[in-house]
Amino acid sequence: MNIPIQIERLSKTPKYLQISEAIIDSIKSGDLEKGSKLPSINQICHDNQLARETVVKAFNQLKQIGIIDSVHGKGFYVSSTNTETINRVFVLFDTFTAYKETLFYGIKEALGPNAILDIYFHHFNYEVFQNTINSRIGNYTSYIILPINHEMISRALAPVPKEKLFLLDIYPKDLKQDYVGIYQDFGNDIIDTLASIHDRILKYKSFSLIFRNTITDLPEELKDGFMEYCSENRISYRITTEKATSEIRRGEAYIVIDDDDLVTLVESALNRGFAIGKDVGIISYNDAPLKRVVGNGISVISTDFRQMGFDIAKMIKDNHRFAKRNKTTFINRGSF
Repeated sequence: MNIPIQIERLSKTPKYLQISEAIIDSIKSGDLEKGSKLPSINQICHDNQLARETVVKAFNQLKQIGIIDSVHGKGFYVSSTNTETINRVFVLFDTFTAYKETLFYGIKEALGPNAILDIYFHHFNYEVFQNTINSRIGNYTSYIILPINHEMISRALAPVPKEKLFLLDIYPKDLKQDYVGIYQDFGNDIIDTLASIHDRILKYKSFSLIFRNTITDLPEELKDGFMEYCSENRISYRITTEKATSEIRRGEAYIVIDDDDLVTLVESALNRGFAIGKDVGIISYNDAPLKRVVGNGISVISTDFRQMGFDIAKMIKDNHRFAKRNKTTFINRGSF
């Protein structure tokens, strides 16, 4: 079925919006079903004496919210009859850890049921990062991207329309454009958070950071901030990138990032009869639901990933464009 698309030339509604609204109305009425072929761009131009750019703009708008799609050499077709969709969002994460899951579902919850979120992963590979973005330009109303620290990061982000780009979590040091989104300041966050629990830290003879993660790349600023805090406060410290061992000692305190290392430390303390939070101190970096129940609960240093998701979604919905630091806090569950 080929439904004619007509516009009102005297209407105050922009012509491209009239075209997209006419197609949506035809879907709502049942005249266009999923899989129905649309009139060609040339046909709509001819019937309404329009510039080609006007029709292309209307089709691109419908394509971005997932209502139509194109088949090379054949034209445009109705791909969805869900005309209530407001946002179709491209989400590019590094990996899908437990706390990234919290972040993703925070975004999804805040955007509401009429948003479509497509999630992809770059796994800290620049080529994958760049190619994933390039291959999907023009298909979305907004782009939420968790970037990587790379000297060519600005080049990889350049194809994304600036008004649609929202960055998340990482603030790349080589970024050559305004940062719009929600970020962590890893260096200052760890310094500020450790300062807030300074008296607790002084209970222990030494302080270790196990700076290792088998899933994600770690920000060097976190390690630098830990080192700066300990040095300025004359706290005996150690930083290791090796896997945690069972050689935990009484009077030591640990910040651990990798969850396997966390399990090793907790098991080692329990096997030696140490009281966690008294004989040894353990802090895990980045909160996740299971850390509320591991042992008797694990104290964490973490940003609020759910709130981060809510905030980035609100920026998209309200069309606000600024950079916001999502602060990190200490959550005491008795293990430190």
